[in-house]
Amino acid sequence: MAAMPRQFAPRYLMFSGTYQCNLACPHCCVPIEWPDRLEVAVALRFLEEAHALGIREVGFTGGEPLLYPEFLEAMTRRAAQLGMTFDKVQTNGVWHDSGPELRAILTRLQRAGFTGRLGLSVDKFHHAPAAGSAPPRIEQVVAFCRMARDVFDRDDIVSLAYASRAPNLGLEPIYRLAEHLDAIVEWSPVLRRYLVVSLDLSMTCHWNHLAPVERAEDLADGWDGTWFAEDYCEGPGQALVVTPRGEVKPCCGYASDLDQLTIGNIYTDSAAEIIAQARAHPYVGRIFSSGLTAIKDEILARDPAALPGPTSNQCFLCWYILTRGLAAGVGGGGGQIGAWTTPQANFQGERLQLAVRSRG
Repeated sequence: MAAMPRQFAPRYLMFSGTYQCNLACPHCCVPIEWPDRLEVAVALRFLEEAHALGIREVGFTGGEPLLYPEFLEAMTRRAAQLGMTFDKVQTNGVWHDSGPELRAILTRLQRAGFTGRLGLSVDKFHHAPAAGSAPPRIEQVVAFCRMARDVFDRDDIVSLAYASRAPNLGLEPIYRLAEHLDAIVEWSPVLRRYLVVSLDLSMTCHWNHLAPVERAEDLADGWDGTWFAEDYCEGPGQALVVTPRGEVKPCCGYASDLDQLTIGNIYTDSAAEIIAQARAHPYVGRIFSSGLTAIKDEILARDPAALPGPTSNQCFLCWYILTRGLAAGVGGGGGQIGAWTTPQANFQGERLQLAVRSRG
């Protein structure tokens, strides 16, 4: 029996209801200054369409998603009614001003039927205050963990996320949090992750490969001398990621904020149309059928000096290829380094992009 061809076949739906955030983390790709908010009714319609196509898992990110609690509550309630599985609500944990506010919003989420995890970002890049605001304190993070445990009555309600160059680096803030929670930090050879465990909390640590993109473009060189392992973007991809403007991206990697990866808009396109547009996209379609390695090899065959060197971070490579216009069928642009802030022609002088309808 012949193997099924590789193609974009999303299994996961992620909503970003708002760009806004109370923090200004120096490695963040999100334009937190943009005021857009995703309309609940439009998002609910798209959720139902995705479910009808067989997508059964949903998660939430931002900005800071808990700054838009009415969106989270409405989407959670409908997803629970449809029997969908929940992934995470990714949060900084310090958006709240008081204990009563924190309890009230987490209680709304719990009563709406949320059964996933609260993904708490804890690393040296997080918790940089936005302009005009006071820096968050470790006590706020501790209060979030304990309140979540109490409201949801689950020891595994919180998971931790940290960004660093390698899984064993950048753990200092996690050790500090563990100390305040009277917890221990241990490596699990079974899960291949660090765990933070106390008498009433069991938190899994999820590593994100830090890259010099967007606000972090002045960080150390991302070309670490080793080529990534090809996974046809099964890790960060095979998802429908909806932005506050309704734009849909095929992944949650570093390049997902670039216009070149827009595959549709939920204000104008159905879920089925967006999937079809992704498969026909001159870059996205190839990523999921031939892999990023094929695109990388094509670039190097054309110009051996086009890439500064190997990198083990495929999301960084994707971002670099797109901002520099190195791929056929899409233009360059995006990012902050140099002049990469406006649309640019690609290496062939093209400014092509798959024609997708956009709101307005």
